[in-house]
Amino acid sequence: MIYLYKILPLLTAPLFIGIMLVTCGIIQKKTRFSAFGILILTIFSSPFFADWMIKMAEQPYRPIDINSLKKSDFVVVLSGDFKRFEAAVEILQSGKADKIIVTSGKTPWEKKELSDGQYYISIAHEYGIALSKIIITSSVQNTEQEAKEVSRLIPTEATLTLVTSATHMTRAMMLFKNYGFDLTAYPIKFFKGHKISPMKFIPSSTALHRSSGIYREFQGRLFYLAKHMLN
Repeated sequence: MIYLYKILPLLTAPLFIGIMLVTCGIIQKKTRFSAFGILILTIFSSPFFADWMIKMAEQPYRPIDINSLKKSDFVVVLSGDFKRFEAAVEILQSGKADKIIVTSGKTPWEKKELSDGQYYISIAHEYGIALSKIIITSSVQNTEQEAKEVSRLIPTEATLTLVTSATHMTRAMMLFKNYGFDLTAYPIKFFKGHKISPMKFIPSSTALHRSSGIYREFQGRLFYLAKHMLN
């Protein structure tokens, strides 16, 4: 199933749609198809557009001072980025949470020996964190599974501080709220922006990669929103 979740979004990705439209335009000799395909690729390859998409994905969150956080029972570290674990450690050491929950994220195609959660536990002593302060979920492959596994480990009346990247926070909060948790968001890795320059409007593969990633994030939000409404 995880392969289906990863493959289907690729079929509606800007790169795939753009190439298909250009190809269809050439085969069927319809210039408007090719022109539309090129337009899509040009827009999504624009650094200015990519920056704008990232900022939209981060809404409505802003950086948070740890000292202003309310204390939670647990701080939850979603898999996918080591910076999330480092932020959770800081929250724990600041007295803003009693324990850390790490998710055992690892997809079938990843070659790493340990899941993210297992790796974090293996280095916890380097941060002065006792193993009694860390809880790990069973194996998970996406955010929906992370929320489900966390709900199996702790009571729903527990208070949680959720740590993930700013662009991912909206979807994560949506999925964890489905289990009735009292949640506090702690988003990290905000886009700092770049100065406007002529290069901002010159297409690049880097910009296409960035905007496509945010496009998939919005797809994920829409998918889970529709799934929740239908259930």
